[in-house]
Amino acid sequence: MILAAVLLFGVVVTGWSSPRLLSRLTAGRISPGTALAWWLLTAAGVLAGTLGAVLLLVLPDHGPAGAITRILHECWAAVGHSGLPGLDPVAGTFAATALAIAAGRLTLSSARRRKYSTLLHRRHLDVLRLSGARPGPTLWLPDDRPIAYSLGGRDGLIVASQGLAGRLSSRELAAVLAHERAHLRGRHHFLAGCAETLGRTLRFVPLMRELPGAVRLLVELAADRAAAAGHGPETVRSALLSIHAGDGDTALRLRRLARHPGGPSRFPDRVRAVVGGTLALFAPPVLTVCLMFTAGLLSCW
Repeated sequence: MILAAVLLFGVVVTGWSSPRLLSRLTAGRISPGTALAWWLLTAAGVLAGTLGAVLLLVLPDHGPAGAITRILHECWAAVGHSGLPGLDPVAGTFAATALAIAAGRLTLSSARRRKYSTLLHRRHLDVLRLSGARPGPTLWLPDDRPIAYSLGGRDGLIVASQGLAGRLSSRELAAVLAHERAHLRGRHHFLAGCAETLGRTLRFVPLMRELPGAVRLLVELAADRAAAAGHGPETVRSALLSIHAGDGDTALRLRRLARHPGGPSRFPDRVRAVVGGTLALFAPPVLTVCLMFTAGLLSCW
């Protein structure tokens, strides 16, 4: 049971302390795609660590706690798994019940969101059909307001208004549409939906509570970066200033566009994403192993 307890401790430390560190990446010079990968993989690591701890509680004899203590020459035998055998059934039952409830809530929330997304997409397609417009990747609304957004799913759709086309130049309009295409190409709606589901279901965990807002901002930054690569950062900035209010997220997007790298090699970003993402994903078990070995070595002194 001790291994499961330490693994849960690693999950708690990661889930409660990682948001502050990850938030700094959003305002730093890390690419938004890299920061997005780190946020999502940290959340996946917390979920996987929790599942692993529950499995160790339910099936304690199959865990590697005994092997680890043997490697440490049984220095930690006093606090090993065998010291608290009576708590295993109780802790395992409680943990399995909590996990089942959380999984049920996740499934229900995901199903509701998918149903809403499907209904919204169908309504837009009905508008497209009733308007007599030709089917295509962009639905143009007869609205004087500057509107531009996209709908994810199997048949991705970009929605824009005639007021948007009238307010922007041709280059700015092309940049806005490229921004929305980047959302569809990067499956940003799916990622944001997963983050929203986790945030609603596991709000008591700070990482999950802050995940939806972080993902929403980072996918916007990633789409801005993609649009700037094809149409120039100044074009994207001018379009953003024309159609958005000066809120905090818009100000951050403008600052990031002002220091757009102008198309350097993406190799360093990919390396950072892979290395940092791997560390984020395995943060709870890494903390667990470090704590167990540290405690075992200290007990030898």
